[in-house]
Amino acid sequence: MVMVKRTVILLAVLLSLSVTAQEVLSPVQWMPVKRAAAPKTQHAALSLPFFDDFASGTLNPALWQQEGGAQVMPDVSPLAPTVGTLTLDALDATGNLYEQATTSLFPADTATSLPLRLDSLTPSDSVVLSFYYLPGGGYGNMWERVGYAPDSQDTLFLEFYSPADSEWHTVWCTKGISVDTLMARTGHGWQYVAVAIDDSGYFDSTFRFRFRNYASLEATPKAGKAANCDYWHIDYLMIDGGRTVAMEPAVRDVAFAAPAQSFLQEYRAMPYRQFTAADMATSTEVKITNRYSSQLASRYAYSVQDSNGNELYLYDGGYENAPPYMPDGTYQTSSAHATPPIAYSFPLMAAPETFTIVHTVREGAGGDAYRQNDTVRYRQEFANYYAYDDSTAENGYSLTSYNSTTSLAYRFDLNVEDTLTAVDLYFNSTQNDANAAIPFYLMLWSVGADGKPSQVLYRDQNRRRATTGGYDRYVLEAPTVVSGSLFVGFEQVGNDFINLGFDRSLNTSNRIYYFSDSVWRQSFLSGSLMIRPCFGASAAVGIGEMTVENREWCLYPNPASETVKVSGEVAVMELYDMQGRRVAVCRQPEMPVSHLPEGLYLVRVISPEGQQHCAKLIIKH
Repeated sequence: MVMVKRTVILLAVLLSLSVTAQEVLSPVQWMPVKRAAAPKTQHAALSLPFFDDFASGTLNPALWQQEGGAQVMPDVSPLAPTVGTLTLDALDATGNLYEQATTSLFPADTATSLPLRLDSLTPSDSVVLSFYYLPGGGYGNMWERVGYAPDSQDTLFLEFYSPADSEWHTVWCTKGISVDTLMARTGHGWQYVAVAIDDSGYFDSTFRFRFRNYASLEATPKAGKAANCDYWHIDYLMIDGGRTVAMEPAVRDVAFAAPAQSFLQEYRAMPYRQFTAADMATSTEVKITNRYSSQLASRYAYSVQDSNGNELYLYDGGYENAPPYMPDGTYQTSSAHATPPIAYSFPLMAAPETFTIVHTVREGAGGDAYRQNDTVRYRQEFANYYAYDDSTAENGYSLTSYNSTTSLAYRFDLNVEDTLTAVDLYFNSTQNDANAAIPFYLMLWSVGADGKPSQVLYRDQNRRRATTGGYDRYVLEAPTVVSGSLFVGFEQVGNDFINLGFDRSLNTSNRIYYFSDSVWRQSFLSGSLMIRPCFGASAAVGIGEMTVENREWCLYPNPASETVKVSGEVAVMELYDMQGRRVAVCRQPEMPVSHLPEGLYLVRVISPEGQQHCAKLIIKH
């Protein structure tokens, strides 16, 4: 069994000697989606200048080979030069730890450029490749860090391909180091690197360059902690002539330096039935950077669009002067651009809706050098679930205890009464799927007068098992009507590392509580648990949204043993089990159920006018 070289952060929350549980963070495998390796294809050689700041969100096939395991991530590193970074880690192209991963150094990711035409140039043209890099792990307080720094033996390489001898040559490398150490040495986190292309053997029509990293793992008795490690982030890469390695480029480029944010004050997403105008934030935060050597006038705006691309609202922030980022690390400070107001509210909805918030910034006088980093988007979803997270796990979260049982609870606030039917849980991928056999029970609690979990509203009768590699929906054994505020979570059996996804982009620690030794304690870890409560029958059975238990019609008897009937006219009556499978259907107001096993079911009725109703049904023989 193995884990990352950096031992997990054992964040002690021992408030007294009697406390028997600890919150523990681990590395995580980056798997918001699987990374499929693309087939090798032939491309025409590129011409200079070469530039990529990875703002598009994907590895650009017009610039890069698509195999090698490296991927572009939107927000995994603190305040990159511009939004989006190239990330190298210990995962292969499928999103799993490399098969050769061991406690010794092993080759991991590679990002290789397409061929570059240098055959019309010579060393006298002063061709320079430059970029910025940052090791993973973040900085500051241990409980606020993102990921883990590469160890001192782990290495990031830059290599050039020489057509003259058909060999790759290392032209630059750096050993693993923490961001804190880099900041203490240099005064800043992101490091600028420039390498001259000055060997005549490189000046050919098939020159290429690549980044590679070597990683290493360490033995551990907790298999569930063995996950991704040794992150390196790369940004703002360019190759052109006529400059020196000592010249840090000052480019007329006004750009976004961080992703767009939710327009809701508490949540990233919420059920459409729960939304009210009071859920809107009053302003949003925007990070705008100016890569030039002096201030530039820039114009900022955002628009709200519906699912068809129709503009519903436009905010025009006008022109403001953006101060230069270098050398002091200053972003746009004008409130009209940096913290624009949200003088808009999404409409009340009768069905799931998705809106897109599009932010744009433009350099106003001389023209912006790079337009790909001038637009960021946020997808505001109103479906059937609440979410504090952004779907990307930066860490793994677990509770360790000397007791056999611990509980984890996450607070959500409802505006109207609703039926909770399922919970989405994001369990990180681990080596050999080590956390996939860990048992737990889904639970719901009311909120006590002290703000902590209080009365148990629901607890599974049967044990669940953790999955691996992203969100999975766990349907409640008995749908539960809830209102006001509640806690959603689980009781874990045993003290294995369950590796629940932990998102660093929003701090909701004031809503997270864990239970051990008969005491509920609030978390102090900066981030959000990847737990999403789901409401309505569609969350449980995977069918369209419907009215829950409409009082204008009646389902009887309930419990039922032989038949179940519906008052009124029926076009279609369907019966679903709690795994979302349709087990019976008829076009009459009476349905036989004697052949079905005892248990909880969901009935959907469609009237001749197309109205849909849903109710819970218990079958008991």
